[in-house]
Amino acid sequence: MALRTFALLLGVVLGFATMVWFFYFVPLGCAMNTTGCRETFSVWSRLGLVHFWAPFLVALAA
Repeated sequence: MALRTFALLLGVVLGFATMVWFFYFVPLGCAMNTTGCRETFSVWSRLGLVHFWAPFLVALAA
């Protein structure tokens, strides 16, 4: 029972960390570019597949 609870908690934390990573740190890294980044970040793009869906599916699997 404790292991199942731990796995559920780990999945929730990983899901939250994935959203923070994609919606905060990825645009922040683009904004820190000195040449000026005007890219928009969507979860339905190629960047969203790599930086959002892959870690989010790992979190769902946990």
